[in-house]
Amino acid sequence: MALLDVVLGYDCNLGCTYCTISDEMRLRALPTERVAREIERAAARGFKDIAFTGGEPTIRSDLPALIKHARRRGFEHVKVASNGLRYAHAPYLDHLVACGVDRFNVSMHAFTDDAYERTVRREGTATLRRQAIGNLVDRGLDPMADLILKNDTYPHLRGWIADLVSLGVRRFSLWLVSLTDQNAGNVEQLPQITDIAPFVKEACDDARKGGYEVLSLHIPRCFLPGYEDHVRHPGDDIVTVVTPDDVFDLKDSRLGGGVKPAGCAGCKFVNECPGLRQDYIDRFGGGEVAAVR
Repeated sequence: MALLDVVLGYDCNLGCTYCTISDEMRLRALPTERVAREIERAAARGFKDIAFTGGEPTIRSDLPALIKHARRRGFEHVKVASNGLRYAHAPYLDHLVACGVDRFNVSMHAFTDDAYERTVRREGTATLRRQAIGNLVDRGLDPMADLILKNDTYPHLRGWIADLVSLGVRRFSLWLVSLTDQNAGNVEQLPQITDIAPFVKEACDDARKGGYEVLSLHIPRCFLPGYEDHVRHPGDDIVTVVTPDDVFDLKDSRLGGGVKPAGCAGCKFVNECPGLRQDYIDRFGGGEVAAVR
C-alpha cells in the first residue's frame, strides 16, 4: 500500500545527542495549507496510508485538523511517529485517536531512565515516557517502539526490549543511527553491523519465543542468515516523502541504502536489498558484505 510520509517540520521538544537536525533546519516547517494540498494530491493518486512525522509532529497545533482532513479524503490508516511524550497527557492521546490516528510509532531513544534523559537532554522526561507507554498500551493502541542502535545502546538490546515487553509493548523496529547533517561528526556512535548482528539475532530469538515482533530496518539479509523474515528496508514499499525542502521517494533517500559493495555480486537478495547507506560506507567501507548464494 502506498504511503504518504509528511515531515511537518524539523523542530522538536527534545535535543537528542544523535539528532541529525541542525539548529537552522529546526526553523523550517510545512505550512498547513501546503500539507492539505499534498494530502489532496496523494488521495487523488490513490494513496490510502499517511504518516505524520518530524521533527516532532505533536508540537504542531494543526496536527489534529490535518489528521481529520486525511480521513475525510479517504485515507484508511493514519500514523503519527513521535517521541510520544505528549501521550502522557491522556486527553491529548484520546483526541488524536478520535481524530483518526490508528497507528503510533514511538521513539524510545535509550534503555534506562537515566540513559534516556542523558540522550534526549531534558530532565523529567523519563517519567513522561513511561506514562505515555502506559496510556498507549491501556487503550490497546499497539504502539511500535522505534529503537536506535548505537554503540551505547545495542549491547543492551535484549534487556531494553524485555523491559518494554513487560510494559505491554509488542512491536519493535530497529534503526541504525545515521551520520548525516548535524550528527555527521559523531562517528563514534555508529557500530559495525558485524558487531550488532549477534545481538539482533538474540532479540529475534526472544521475539519468536515470546510471540511479539522485532523488525530490523538497516541490516542487509546477508548479516542475518536464518532471520530474513525479520528484515525490512526503508523504501521496500512505495513511500512518497514530503518535507519542508523537497518531495521524494523514500527508496531514493539516504535512509534507503543505495550502495552495493563488490560482495553483493551474485547474492540471491541483490534485487530486493538496497545495500548499505553511504554514511556507513564512508565510516567502515563495504568489506563486511558477503553474498548469499
